[in-house]
Amino acid sequence: MLKKISCELFKVNGQKRRPIRFHKGLNIILGGGTGVNSIGKSTMLLIIDFVFGGNTYLSSDAVKQLGNHNIEFVFEFDSIEYRFVRSTAQANSIIRVDENDNILNEIDLQDFTDWLCKKYKMDLPGLKFRNTISRFFRIYGKKNYDEFRPLQDTGQSENQEKAIRVLVALYNQYAEIEAFEQQLKTAEARIDAFRKARRYQFIPSAVDGMKKYEENIQIISELKRKKSELELSGDQSFSEEEVKKAEQTNELRMAIQDARRKLRHKENDLHLINLNLTQGVYPTEADLKNLQEFFPEANLAKILDVERFHNKIQAILHDELEAEQEKIKEEIQPLREVIESLQKELENIQPSMAFSQEFLNTYTELDRRIHKLEDENEAFETRNRLQNEKKQASDRLKSQTGMVLNEINSKVNSSMAEISDVVSQGLDNPPVLNIKEYNSYSFETPKDTGTGTNFKGMLIYDLATLRNTVLPAMAHDSLLFVNISYETVERILQLYANETDKQIFIAFDRADSYDREAQDIVKKNTVLKLDNDEEALFGWKWSRKETP
Repeated sequence: MLKKISCELFKVNGQKRRPIRFHKGLNIILGGGTGVNSIGKSTMLLIIDFVFGGNTYLSSDAVKQLGNHNIEFVFEFDSIEYRFVRSTAQANSIIRVDENDNILNEIDLQDFTDWLCKKYKMDLPGLKFRNTISRFFRIYGKKNYDEFRPLQDTGQSENQEKAIRVLVALYNQYAEIEAFEQQLKTAEARIDAFRKARRYQFIPSAVDGMKKYEENIQIISELKRKKSELELSGDQSFSEEEVKKAEQTNELRMAIQDARRKLRHKENDLHLINLNLTQGVYPTEADLKNLQEFFPEANLAKILDVERFHNKIQAILHDELEAEQEKIKEEIQPLREVIESLQKELENIQPSMAFSQEFLNTYTELDRRIHKLEDENEAFETRNRLQNEKKQASDRLKSQTGMVLNEINSKVNSSMAEISDVVSQGLDNPPVLNIKEYNSYSFETPKDTGTGTNFKGMLIYDLATLRNTVLPAMAHDSLLFVNISYETVERILQLYANETDKQIFIAFDRADSYDREAQDIVKKNTVLKLDNDEEALFGWKWSRKETP
């Protein structure tokens, strides 16, 4: 449980505040008797949320006005205290310290909330600590107090399906649907893989619909008839195996020709490079004599100067030519190996029947068209089968989810009815949760749409969830009580006070307006009292006008 929070900036009457200590059950942040605002009640709740791993406090007025600061806090599990520091400047990490504030280690925020999840025994299938507890810390600034959408963490911005999934996991029912969910994911992944394979042409495209599928069947039948006629038209007995051999022979010969052509190009390139490397460009004495014989007026001295320059270039390019020489040699050897392999394969086929090129071309074209249309139809069948598998998986998931949701729905409503009878002394209709499908729900109190009734229903829902699940804590801001009658709040306070194992944090004010029993509850469970100006959480109210 959360045991203590402190901060260097917490002040009261000019002095540093003592650490705020918490206990099991109800913990009240109490405001002044007149209901004064902006003294830090909601801010303190946001700080509690902050030590539970939340981030809303980072955008609060306190951080904006005071700058970055550290929040020190202590959790206790199994009688062992764990001390931490979280800074608003580096909120993505938590520092663990010892009792003398010596740093022990630094923990990533996600690892910290995972640790809390295990310590609170919330590590259930499909359950995430922050995503769960955040929606039950209903504090001004968190936008999760829509009384018509109590399941959602951020009101209308979170879709209902995600909110319902959290409820399923919180009631430890996710394992009941996980296998069915995985079946659907597998079916969706197979369809996605099939579509990608078609997009990149790894498999043939499917026909557009059943009409085209049936047309393909007719065309395939006609092409097979023509193929049979062609087979019977020859002068010699037909063998499909021999036709295949002849086709392979033609293909291999073409492949050999192509490889030899590439080899010749590479060998020619190598020959030119070898000439440049062995002979260079500098002219010999015999070259110059021959040149002078044909061109007696030639300026041999100038020619020699030019050729000396060319020789310098040759020296510079020598290393590049050698590198290119090695590269081509490496490319030539695989080509020779390919040619040798293809020739061996050609020798091994040895067709015993000869076919005219016209026959082979016609036969091959018919065979190709048949296979293409058959592949298209097969792709169509595969797509339909995969879509069918997905639908079946989806139907099974919806069916199983429906049974799970009905069970949860019944538990929630039964518990809310019990709590409502206490709060209204059996006079009012209880709030009703109606989970219509896996992605749709409604929440209302029958025959009463009043603001106070709706907020009361949300508080009752939270209490029911706290009672019946592993949820370890919840927080309710003072704004949730404003529209609810004093008598109803008094009974809700009593229910809060009855909690002895988990923790409830509330911001509360105007305690003197309630009956003696409620005042006794407030007095007994107040952990922090705030008021105007120097008695505000940080010792001053930044909302005040600056004095000249």
